[in-house]
Amino acid sequence: MTYLSRTKIKPMKILICAYACNPYLGSENWVGWSAVRCLAQDHELHVITGSRNRADLARASAAGLVPPNIRFHFAGQFKVWHPNRLRARFQGWNEYVGFSKNILPVARGLHQTEKFYLAHHVTFATWRVASPLWQLGIPLVFGPIGGGEQFPPRLLPVLSLSAAAFELARATSNIASRISPVVRNCLSQAAHVFTANAETEQLMKALRGSNQGISRLQQGFYSEAAIRDFSRFASDKKLDGPLRLFAGGNMEGRKGVALALAALARAKKNGVDFRYRLAAGGPEIPHLKRLAARLGLQREVLFGENLHGEDYRRELGVTHVFLLPSFRESGGLTMMEAMLAGCMPVVADCGGPGFTVTEECGYKIPVFNREQMVAQIAETITHIDRNRQIILEKGRTASQRIATAFSEENYRKTVNAVYASVVKT
Repeated sequence: MTYLSRTKIKPMKILICAYACNPYLGSENWVGWSAVRCLAQDHELHVITGSRNRADLARASAAGLVPPNIRFHFAGQFKVWHPNRLRARFQGWNEYVGFSKNILPVARGLHQTEKFYLAHHVTFATWRVASPLWQLGIPLVFGPIGGGEQFPPRLLPVLSLSAAAFELARATSNIASRISPVVRNCLSQAAHVFTANAETEQLMKALRGSNQGISRLQQGFYSEAAIRDFSRFASDKKLDGPLRLFAGGNMEGRKGVALALAALARAKKNGVDFRYRLAAGGPEIPHLKRLAARLGLQREVLFGENLHGEDYRRELGVTHVFLLPSFRESGGLTMMEAMLAGCMPVVADCGGPGFTVTEECGYKIPVFNREQMVAQIAETITHIDRNRQIILEKGRTASQRIATAFSEENYRKTVNAVYASVVKT
C-alpha cells in the first residue's frame, strides 16, 4: 500500500502558473506538463500558461491527454522563434518576463470567480523573475526553482566568446535580481519556496532572511510508466567494444562539454577506445566541433540532433556513461533519464547533479580549475574503461536511485504536505 492510498488528501481548487507547459516538448515544458498532470490527480487546476502553447494543448486535449479537471488559460505575446539558438533563448526569456508582469489581472479575474485555495508557480523554474501571484491574498507556493548555481569565472576561457558573454550577462542579471524590490517581495511573501539544489536553497535563505518555509524538491520526477520505459535497459548493458558515452540537452557553454572533450583527448592517449555522442544541437556546437577537430577526436565524438521516443531510449540502453560536467544545472533531466536507463553518471559536483548523483551510483568531479578538472575526468574515464564491471554495478544503482528518490509519488507526497501546511482550513 502506497503513501497516497493510506493518506487522505483534501482536494483543492488551485491556480497554477506554468508559463512552459507542453506535452510535446522537453526541458521546462516537460517540467510544467509533468507537474500539472501529477497535481491534477488530487486537485482541480486552473493553469495560466504562455499563449505559445495554445495549439499544442488543444491538440493534446483532442487526443485525450488533458484530464477534465484541468482548465488552461493563456496569456502573453510571442513571435516565431529566431533561427539562432542563443538569440532564441533571449527571446524566450523576454517573453517570459513580459508574461510574468501581465498575468496578475488574469489571475485576479479567475480568483474572483473560482475562489482558489492557493496559487503555485511551477515554471519557469528560476528565482530571478518574480511571480505577482502573492498579491492575490492566498498562499503562494513558489517552485521548485533553481538558478542559484554560478558558472565559475576562472573557467570562462574554455567557452566560446558568445557563451562567455552570456555568462557575464547572467551574472550581472543575478546582481540586479538580488536587489530588485519586486523579486525580494515575491520571495519574502511566498508561503513556501521549493528549491532544486543546495546553492539555490542557501540563496533563498539569505533573500528571505529566514530558514522557514524553504525545502528541497527536484523539478524532475518520473511516473511508474516512465520508470519502466527507461529502467528496462538498466540490467542488459553489453560491456564489449568502445566505451560508449552520451550527453544530451541543449548544448550551451555552461554544460562543460569543452572540459569533457579535453579530458577525453587525454583518455585517448591513455589507450581508451570510446565514442562520445552529443545527441543535441545548441549554440555551443560550432565551438565544440572546432575543439574536437583540434584535439583529434573527429572519429570518437559523434555530433547529432536530438533523439526522441524509443530511439532515444535505445541509445541510452547501449550507453555506458553519461558524461556532462555541467556547472549550472538546476536539476538535470537528461542525466536522470540516462541514470534510469542504467548509465553511470560522471558530472561536476555542483547544482542538481551534485545532489542527485551519489558515490554509490556515479562520479562527481570537484569544481576546481581547468587543469585539475580535465585531469580528474580523464582519470575517471580511464578507470571505468579498465574496470568495466563498475558500469553494471553503478548503473543499476543509478537506476534505482532515480526510481525511488525521484518518483511521481514522492513528488505528490511532498507537494501535498506543503499545500496542507500553508492552507488554513
